[in-house]
Amino acid sequence: SNFSPGSLVLVQNSRVKKELNQKTKPWYTDPMVVLHWATGGLYLLAELDGSVSKLHFAAFCLLPY
Repeated sequence: SNFSPGSLVLVQNSRVKKELNQKTKPWYTDPMVVLHWATGGLYLLAELDGSVSKLHFAAFCLLPY
């Protein structure tokens, strides 16, 4: 699914899934804002306070908020 710039998304937290106590932690991060879709199908996201993430995220890690 494609997310437009400005969309709010939740990012799957893959670190948490690998931990044994995954049931006690959220599988998704706080909502983030889509800035743009980069080449290769990755998304550049920002926190709600405007700070841009240093990571790019694949669409399969994102859920509509």
